[in-house]
Amino acid sequence: MAIKMPAEGARRVAIAGGGLAGLTCAKYLVDAGLQVTVVESLPFLGGRASTYRDQDGEWVEQGLHIFLGVYSEFMTLLNEIGQFADDILFWMDDVHYQDRDGHHATYGLNPIHAPLKTLFRALSQNDYLGILDKLSIVPLAAPAFASLEAIQKNYDGLTVTEWWRKAGGREDVMQRVLRPLCRGLQFTDPDQFSAYDFLGWAHNAIYGIRNIRLGGYEGARDDLIFAPLGRYLTDRGATIRTGTPLRAIHCDAAGGRVEGFELDHGERVEADAYVVAVPPWIFAPLMPSALREQTFFAEIANLPVAPAISVQIWFDRAVTGGPGFYLVARTHAPVYQEQSPHTYPVARGSRISVIVSPADELLDLEDDALVRMVVESIGSVNQVVADAVVTKSVVLKHRQHLVRPLPGAMSARPQQRTPVPNLFLAGDWTQQEFFGSQEGAVRGGKYCAREVRCALLPDLPRSRV
Repeated sequence: MAIKMPAEGARRVAIAGGGLAGLTCAKYLVDAGLQVTVVESLPFLGGRASTYRDQDGEWVEQGLHIFLGVYSEFMTLLNEIGQFADDILFWMDDVHYQDRDGHHATYGLNPIHAPLKTLFRALSQNDYLGILDKLSIVPLAAPAFASLEAIQKNYDGLTVTEWWRKAGGREDVMQRVLRPLCRGLQFTDPDQFSAYDFLGWAHNAIYGIRNIRLGGYEGARDDLIFAPLGRYLTDRGATIRTGTPLRAIHCDAAGGRVEGFELDHGERVEADAYVVAVPPWIFAPLMPSALREQTFFAEIANLPVAPAISVQIWFDRAVTGGPGFYLVARTHAPVYQEQSPHTYPVARGSRISVIVSPADELLDLEDDALVRMVVESIGSVNQVVADAVVTKSVVLKHRQHLVRPLPGAMSARPQQRTPVPNLFLAGDWTQQEFFGSQEGAVRGGKYCAREVRCALLPDLPRSRV
């Protein structure tokens, strides 16, 4: 099939941000025949989901990312660029839970692909969650069957903790399941986590039950996703510039129209439409005063932000039973994954990737202290980790990493179309159904592309994006 290049004189779009949302937006815009320029401040693509080589030649990732089988738009995007999910992912049908008090369990996740294992594990392992704990979860899941609009209306004013207590939820389930899940999902404790956000995830799982699986990557995301996306775009005439920060957004005096993106060294990019695909905490300081005074943009600047810490550790021996995902109760290391069998093979030993959360009070710790804390936390539930020798570690601190899901924050996320007719937004922090996630970034980028296309190419059928 011939690759379609933009026609001479095609409408131009400038996109600030080469993360998953910006690249997704660019993909659907070049598909519509538009001339696209993407500028990214980092020297590589991928943003908060990126991977890069360190001085030792090892792949380092900005943070642990799990691919969920319900990520339908992400799956579609991968298929459309020729990176088929079953070729770049490995699938798991269970998740491991561990508690510092010595209890542990492995629960099946997939009633469709692995029904017997899922059922057997749900009915057994009662030392981790007792029978009454398990039975109590069933009626509490009822709100997630409602529409997302109904969940938003009824639960966005409550935290997970408040909702759980009002519903009579049991404390063991909170400590052993909900708390590490909240800390792993969006790096925030249940007492700061909107029940709308949490039940929204449950809603997406329930209505996507045929695809409930956990996926890990068969390599670095740069090789599997971002480099192929970049090639797809440049093969179709797009321009991609990495290592090029956005320094200012120029508007007319009234803030009624964007007139250009200013880059490093004063260079200016001009286009017919402009897309901001950087996080809100980067966008807010770049807003011209004429925009900052508008309610729409002021609310973006006021979105709450959560930090994150990612720790990657190499050990001198194998420390887990396989490439699974582990949720750890009562620690600041609530989620980790063994990555050496598939994602980043090592000649001997293990490599694990860990989310440290909540990170607010840990950002000023020295890297060595954070690594010791992580090893102690995981070692308290895994004796092999406690006995192993750390051969290398990498700590990445992100003081601002995603919108903190406080009550009301998810409802305050902006739409992709702004009051400025040629300015659009893309990101997991914009309105879409999957909150802060890879799927959320893809949907935010795709929805943004639809709005741009409708503004610049109003005669093109809406179904083309």
